[in-house]
Amino acid sequence: MTARLTALGITSVVTRGRGWNRVEAHVPRPLSPEQWQELLAAMATADSFGLVDSSADGRSIWAGVNDKTPAAVPAARGHGHQP
Repeated sequence: MTARLTALGITSVVTRGRGWNRVEAHVPRPLSPEQWQELLAAMATADSFGLVDSSADGRSIWAGVNDKTPAAVPAARGHGHQP
């Protein structure tokens, strides 16, 4: 996820917790529709994610990833079929 964000020119910060990781980043303005699609595709690999749009702080994203359901296993995230 962080590599995809970096490719979009978005610098992220990863906070590691016990059993989870949190990714946070400021979203630069403006983003093209294609960049928004890639941003959302990257966020969809997380267990949960959100966007905060504040006139004071601009836009920022956050994502939470549980260590027990790694992004390398799409079926565990409901994006595929489990055997």
